[in-house]
Amino acid sequence: MGEALATNALRYRDKAALVFDEESLTYGEFNDRVNQAANLLLALGMRKGDHVAILLPNSLEYAELYFACARMGAVAVPINLRLAPAEMAYVLGHSDSRVLIGYGPLLQAAFAAGMKPAGALEKVLSVEPGPEGVPLYAALRDRQPKTDPKIEVGEEDPWVLVYTSGTTGKPKGALRSHRSNLMIALLMATDLGITPEDTGLAILPMFHVNSLWLVSLSLALGATIALYHHKVFHPVHVVEEINRHRATYSMFVPTLLTFLADAAEKGLVDPEQLRVIITSSAPLQTTLRDRVLKGFPRAVLADIYGATELGAVTAIKHRLGGVIGSIGMPSLAQSVHLLNDSGREVEQGEVGELHCAGPTLMTAYYKDPEATDKAFKGPYLGVGDLAYRDERGYLFLVDRKTDMIITSGENVYPTEVEDVLTRHPSVAMAAVVGIPDTRRGEEVVAVVAPREGQEVPVEALQDICNASLADYKRPRRILVWPELPIGATGKVLRREVRSRVGQPNG
Repeated sequence: MGEALATNALRYRDKAALVFDEESLTYGEFNDRVNQAANLLLALGMRKGDHVAILLPNSLEYAELYFACARMGAVAVPINLRLAPAEMAYVLGHSDSRVLIGYGPLLQAAFAAGMKPAGALEKVLSVEPGPEGVPLYAALRDRQPKTDPKIEVGEEDPWVLVYTSGTTGKPKGALRSHRSNLMIALLMATDLGITPEDTGLAILPMFHVNSLWLVSLSLALGATIALYHHKVFHPVHVVEEINRHRATYSMFVPTLLTFLADAAEKGLVDPEQLRVIITSSAPLQTTLRDRVLKGFPRAVLADIYGATELGAVTAIKHRLGGVIGSIGMPSLAQSVHLLNDSGREVEQGEVGELHCAGPTLMTAYYKDPEATDKAFKGPYLGVGDLAYRDERGYLFLVDRKTDMIITSGENVYPTEVEDVLTRHPSVAMAAVVGIPDTRRGEEVVAVVAPREGQEVPVEALQDICNASLADYKRPRRILVWPELPIGATGKVLRREVRSRVGQPNG
């Protein structure tokens, strides 16, 4: 990835590479900043293969740190800003990060809330003033030379370590190589027709793989990419940024597409401007699809299926009256198999676990060989998604990582939330489910059953969740039932819970 940027610094030296609010960097300027950041990491004692944790909102610094790690062979570890301090501390310790570069006010709040540097962490730097005694990143970076450090980095060397919510209560780190990320960029560009003449807008936070891939795609191609700069998300700002930068492509989750369709119908955005509209992370409903297609008649509306571990696997280009509910067909160079529990391919129309082989897969789960072996079947990698294939070859998801909840584009695993709820001594069992929600995609709802003779204090459960979980993981509702439905194997039947909660009197 570092070489891809260096090449574009020669090809497009004076062309805008990155835009953030009123700031802009050309490819030449950005490449110089990346070299300075890479040389700073080396000056701090970092070496090829070491891990650098990033705890920042969207910023030019975020992008330069991703590429500085690429340039000198370090591994970038993006940390979700919405994690609770204890969750941040776990990622820092488990990832073996030696350096943490964070946003000053966020570091201040996290340290005050009890987040302690853990594991291999040796240095903490701050973007904007933060905790007393923590050096400012930019002041140190600007003292470094703008020359390439000339570290030999291979295509199979790791570049990013991205943590996903853990099905057993702890996040897992997906280790991804330079080659896998570059191939995601190239395959998406091929599928969607994005060129160096385009301007993109990265809306989601840069710790999210959707924005990481969109930024990587743009800088690998030589396009211009604007970063959403508002600290708090608001649909009005998204429309303003699209108009301000004359963006021709962007990636959305369906909830954002609702606001985009509203803006088009109200005449708040030029219908001819957006040329590529990418959606992912949740199914697209027929009504919303048609609103977007009618509102932006020039645009390609493409649904991308993928995962942190898989990369971008399939794509479908929507059209009025076309297939709905499908994740499309495998992208170029991707091979998708639907396997039963015995590892054999299922028949057409039958449900199997989706496995992919191709150039975009992660290398492994970091420090978790058991989970890695379980996920891979030979060259094929699965993440627990169930799907079937129709007679035309279109793929349809049946369950998104089985019981996983997707709320506002963020993944929530029920087990992690249930583990927190059952810490309270009054709770015997808990079940967490996702209920359809027009604004978020899904609403996180918890149902608990009390221990015999106990009353469940719902407010106390909410306090535990507030202290232990990122805000998007916290249940919007906590319901108390006398008992939960149990199956023959002794497990809670989440499907039945979901069905009952979704009823009018649920």
